[in-house]
Amino acid sequence: MNYLTVLRETINSFLSNPTWDILLLLFFFFAVFVYGLVVGRNRIIVLLLASYPAALINGYLPYPQQFLERLNTLQILFLKSFVFFVLVLFVFWILNKAGFSRKEISKKTGHVIFLSFLNVGFWANMIFGYALKISEEAVKLAPLTRLLFGSIPSHFIWLILPLLALYWLGRN
Repeated sequence: MNYLTVLRETINSFLSNPTWDILLLLFFFFAVFVYGLVVGRNRIIVLLLASYPAALINGYLPYPQQFLERLNTLQILFLKSFVFFVLVLFVFWILNKAGFSRKEISKKTGHVIFLSFLNVGFWANMIFGYALKISEEAVKLAPLTRLLFGSIPSHFIWLILPLLALYWLGRN
């Protein structure tokens, strides 16, 4: 019950005063939704699967410490986010060349919308996770964003939920 109360209060506070992180999240949802409708279910699945190794590689990528010391917090966040998306595109390209993304005859719009939502949720989880690891004081997140993407349980949920959805969609 407490979780639902906090969620309701944070939604009410957002509607009265939207913040940069919520607007960024809405842009992500719109962009991937449109992309999903254009390219179809199979490519969204490959894009989602490409996000996992990209996140792992980016998490262990050795950024030069002297280089990072010359950047401010937002520049480091931009660098880590940019590298993450470049790695996603690179892994997507590799999986595409390996034949994992084939053309589909019938598009299942419901699946595409659901997978697009999961893809954006996973990406937002990674980006906001980078932001919180860099500096919680410098990067202020809205309470709703912190609740949905900035906690350890939410991080675990966003890592597992797309895999469970792919398993469920594969059975149907």
